[in-house]
Amino acid sequence: MIENKPGAVRVRILGGFSVLVGSQNLGHNEWRLKNAAALVKLPALARNHRLHREQVMDKLWPRLGKSVDPNNLCQTLHATRRVLDPSEGAAYLRGDVYAMR
Repeated sequence: MIENKPGAVRVRILGGFSVLVGSQNLGHNEWRLKNAAALVKLPALARNHRLHREQVMDKLWPRLGKSVDPNNLCQTLHATRRVLDPSEGAAYLRGDVYAMR
């Protein structure tokens, strides 16, 4: 059985936001949701390029506090994965800790 590994992700924030997945360059216009782009930026800026689910939710919806709807994060994750890889989007940003390396 051959394991299909996702392409490397490179995030550029200085000088304009863009993401390189493998050899595909995703510019700012590719992101349907503002929070989907933020979900990629947050771990890229974090120490060790990792954030826990609660940290992400606090950053994306700071005014909602503990009352943030988990579906907000699910929709944002889905949109982010689809931009990163439309065919195999589920390979990115899995689990309770989100990392960009």
